[in-house]
This record gives sequence, structure tokens and C-alpha cells, in this order.
Amino acid sequence: MLGASRRTFALTGACRLPAGTCGVRFGGAGLTGRRVCRHSSKRAQQANCELSPRGIDKGVGVARALEYLGRTGNARTFGFGDSGNDLGMLAAVETAVAMGNAMPEVKAVADYVTDDVAHDGTVTAMRHFGLI
Repeated sequence: MLGASRRTFALTGACRLPAGTCGVRFGGAGLTGRRVCRHSSKRAQQANCELSPRGIDKGVGVARALEYLGRTGNARTFGFGDSGNDLGMLAAVETAVAMGNAMPEVKAVADYVTDDVAHDGTVTAMRHFGLI
């Protein structure tokens, strides 16, 4: 099933994109696609396909949000990620936090690795940094 709004494209169901990043054309708009596969106890393999406009990622979103808020630099910003699609965001924030269940490449760039999602890793990290 493919759903689309003005700027957001979501692809669910069977994923036919090759592993890694590839160029995709949809509706005349240049999009990039990424296939993320993980092993899960519930399923042998879970696939998640994401499409976004070429050159746009979560890091760009963080930069634009900071600009909108009138913030210069990324002081006191935190990003929480577990997958390859989070790498841009983690590079754009001051403190990158990887979830315990994160992919190895995400853990490699993180400033802090917390518990996994199922064990409230976000709360653990927020307490660690004195945010709550």
C-alpha cells in the first residue's frame, strides 16, 4: 500500500527495494529509498521501506527545526535512533543516543548507548542526561 501527502511518502507491505540506498522515481519526483531489514522474534525478517525526497533526511529536518526556533548551532540537542535512517539526525544533534537494539553502524556513531526500546531506553537515557 502506498500513501502520499504533499511531502511525505510511506511504503508499507512487501518491500521490493534492493538492500541499501537506491534512487527511485515516483510520480515525477526524485526520491531516495532505503530498505531496512531486522531479525525479530515475532518474524523471521521484518522489512521497512522508506522513501524521501532526494537530499532530505532527518538531519535536514533537525537543522530546519532549529532554524525555525531561532537557534544557532545544536547546543543541548539530543537525538535517539536505532536504524540507518537516523544517522543524519544523529550527526545533526549535539548528543547522539543509540538504542540498545540499534544497528551496529548507529551504535558506532553514538555518544551514548542506552537500553533497548522494550526496556524503556529513551527514559533511561533522559534520566542519564538529567532531562527528567
